[in-house]
Amino acid sequence: MIHCKFCEEKGRGEKKSMPGWYTALESELPVRLPEIDDYKPKGDGTSPLSNAPEGWQETECPGCGKKAQRELDISDTFLDSAWYFLRYPSVDNEQSPWGSKVTKKWLPVDAYIGGAEHAVLHLLYARFVTMAFKDWGMVDFEEPFPYLFGHGLIIKDGAKMSKSRGNVVIPDDYIKKFGSDAFRMYLMFLGPFDRGGDFKDSGIEGMRRFIEKVWRLSQVQSTNSKDRDGEKVLRKMHQTIKKVTKDIEGFKYNTAISAIMEYVNLLREQVPKSEDNKSDSPKQWHEAIRVLVLLLAPFAPHMTEEIWVNVLGEKYSIHKAPWPEYDVKYIKVDNVEIVIQVNGKLRNTLKVTSDKSKVKEEVLKLARGDEKIKKWISGKKIKKEIFVPGKLVNFVVAG
Repeated sequence: MIHCKFCEEKGRGEKKSMPGWYTALESELPVRLPEIDDYKPKGDGTSPLSNAPEGWQETECPGCGKKAQRELDISDTFLDSAWYFLRYPSVDNEQSPWGSKVTKKWLPVDAYIGGAEHAVLHLLYARFVTMAFKDWGMVDFEEPFPYLFGHGLIIKDGAKMSKSRGNVVIPDDYIKKFGSDAFRMYLMFLGPFDRGGDFKDSGIEGMRRFIEKVWRLSQVQSTNSKDRDGEKVLRKMHQTIKKVTKDIEGFKYNTAISAIMEYVNLLREQVPKSEDNKSDSPKQWHEAIRVLVLLLAPFAPHMTEEIWVNVLGEKYSIHKAPWPEYDVKYIKVDNVEIVIQVNGKLRNTLKVTSDKSKVKEEVLKLARGDEKIKKWISGKKIKKEIFVPGKLVNFVVAG
């Protein structure tokens, strides 16, 4: 923009409502900014361009031809970057900022993920720019981001991690020490995505150990005869598919990873302790591992690709494979095993239907009536009955 004080006095301008103001002539665009040695803010409200040479600041008025001044307050950097998402699908296009065909295929995006500062700055500008492009016929949508999801904050040493505080963690050293998959998974497991969490180095080591467990598990070719019919693994596999799918869709990455960890623990129970203790179901084991790495692929993309191709023998990338689907008949758990304790010691287990396993009165009644439990509580005063729905009953008795 160019301001002319002579035109302003005469009431002239490019628009009647803005006397004295003109846009730069198209023949002068782009206006190249000058090199400035001192660009630090002075605290008096002026911009760094106020330190530009007078020869650059002054120009010719497009209206009257007299001496005029360039506008020294230019667009914020957020506005400068407000359209770059449109460029991403067209990075190989050297003829235009974006191609209409590929833009229609990929945009608008499904979700915008950012913090509060993005919602009031970058998001606001991006929406404004996109609406302008729509009015000019450059894109066929007004809203660039139909859905906004606000992420939480990473805390380190009791303070928000930020560049201004100087407590930002540089990932390179962690990646070199633990691997990018472990570092990536740790950040997603740190806490709920919309709340963030406290960054601690010790947590990354734990995640690396988990990844190493998965790697060792993938090398096993057969399972333990404990679960020869595979029913337990099959149920857990389909339950995990459902849980992880739902959690990823809801940005609940920490609970998705937790579900995968439970699945891994169950699979590890099936690993043979010796060569003589092999199951006769290698095909089912192969499928169990195949599903495991598919579910883990969004979180640990590098290791799962290695397992997928070099261990499982697949001929294409895991990241091009269809997402696994669960079978509803394996989701419902018909029977639940309740642990019964007396004074904290295991005395028996009780199998009940899943719908009754969380009803305290029902489970306590069955537990008290169990023949093995009767001999431990009969004639004694029950001081307390501890009930964990679907898991445990503990009778605390006197004497």
